[in-house]
Parts: sequence; C-alpha cells; structure tokens
Amino acid sequence: MSVIKLAPYAKCYEWGGQALRAFGATQEGPIAQQWELRVNNENPSVVVTGSWAGQTLKCYIEENPDKAGTLAKAYPYFPISIVLVDNQKPSMIQVDPDPEKIQALYILSAKKDGCVYCGFDAAMTRDELVSHVEQGTLGSLIRPVPVQAGDALVIEPGTVYAIGADVQYLAVQQDAPLRSFSFAQVLDAVRLQGAALQKEADRQIVGDGQANTTLLADTDVFAMFRTVCDGEVTIHQDADSFGSIVLLEGSAVITHEDSIVHTQKGDSIWIDAGTRDVRLVGNCVYMYTVLTQ
Repeated sequence: MSVIKLAPYAKCYEWGGQALRAFGATQEGPIAQQWELRVNNENPSVVVTGSWAGQTLKCYIEENPDKAGTLAKAYPYFPISIVLVDNQKPSMIQVDPDPEKIQALYILSAKKDGCVYCGFDAAMTRDELVSHVEQGTLGSLIRPVPVQAGDALVIEPGTVYAIGADVQYLAVQQDAPLRSFSFAQVLDAVRLQGAALQKEADRQIVGDGQANTTLLADTDVFAMFRTVCDGEVTIHQDADSFGSIVLLEGSAVITHEDSIVHTQKGDSIWIDAGTRDVRLVGNCVYMYTVLTQ
C-alpha cells in the first residue's frame, strides 16, 4: 500500500486568469483549469513519486485495481475527477442531462459580489422552458447565489447553472462515458428547482485540537471533506476506496512506513485503498475525497 504524489495538469483558455499560479501552474497565458486527479480522457494524472514515477495514474490503476478500492470496481469507468478552476468570465449556461454526472463545487475565492447561478427562481412547465430557450431569455430566470470562500454547492444532474465572473473553485466531478442526448431528452432531464447552497456555518465540524474536519458534500458517488490542520493528522484509508488529498493552503509532510512525500499548495496526493497509519504533519488546509456506497 502506498501514498504517491500526482502531477497536476493545467490548461489555458481565454476565460481563465492568473489565480491558479498560486497552486503551482506554470503555463503561459490565462490558466483556466488545473486537473488534480484525472484518469479518463486526455492528459491523465502522472505519478511523480515512488516506483511508478513517470507512469500515468490510469496505468497504475489498470495494473493494480485493488489500489482504487472495491467501490471503484463497480464502475466501468473511473468514477471521479478533481479540478481547480479560475473562472474570470461568466460561463455559458449549462446543464448535464446524464444522471451519472453529479458534481460538487468548493469556492476557493470570489470577488465581493461573486455568484454561482443555479436552478430557477420559480417552477415552470416544460413548454415554458422550451419557449424561454427559443427566445434566449433563459438566463434571466436562473437564480443568482452569492458565494464566498468556504461555500460548497452540490449540483445535481439536470440542474441548469452557470458560474459568474471572477470565481475560483475546486470541483469534484463524477465521470462517465460520453453519451449523446437529443434536445427533447435534455429538456426532460432539466430540474426546475435549484440546489441549496451549503453555508459553512450549517455544517458539522469535527476537531481534535490539531485539526478541524468539515464534511462539504456527501453524494451517492463521493464524499468531500475539508481539513484545517495545525499539527498532525493520521489517516486510515479503508479498503473500499482510495483517498485523494489536494492541498489548498500551506504545506505538509506525509509519511507512510518508509516513504516521505513533501507537499505544498496545489499538490495532489493519492492514497491506496487499505493503506493504514498515514501520517500528515503540517500547517495547511486540504480537501480529502473518497468514494461512497
């Protein structure tokens, strides 16, 4: 059982900015995304420590399926990806009709009046939805949700949403094979009510004097936790799922048996399923994600 560091992969798009440079991105131009955990599609995560250094995480899992855990084996496709996003311009209105595409957002930072637009202000019929799409007025009906650092939002499949300008966030996304949908199928899948924003004060925080851990999202596919550590944390990874750590602030040293992994802001760590007694020491904030039943 191992703890390994992954190499994040950044992508530049014109709607990105410079905020992700603080997370280690070095590409020239406006950096829009930094993939922290990615197995499917192009540019999968690459292992940078241990005996598998230089190999892709996809290859690592294919050769060692038990290291992803028993829950991952139930999916024909590796089930999640994790990405940091710097959204400097308002995104297009979007909706994912695939019922296997739930995602959770954690707001890293946002301008003073930053918003995520999610769901509709009022219920409507399918015919009314079609009319607004045809007239190009759908955007005026999407509910603006003010956001700030520390907020989390679960976006269910079929939820119409958009990301406002100058909002930076981490997204844990369920992955599934690409499927084609007709316009009618998309309309049928649209949720006419939006998801509620989970404010930090509404969540339960578990602390032990050296670390406080908050459950940010608990879905049918994954759970997402934020830990603020000023000292030491011990992680016992269950055999049913791998563990993913993304360092959001500070630095830490992670040890397991004879291996030592030094981490800093923006680093991505993979913990094999079934790995016990993982010791994390540092002054840091990190996101921890696992699969759920």
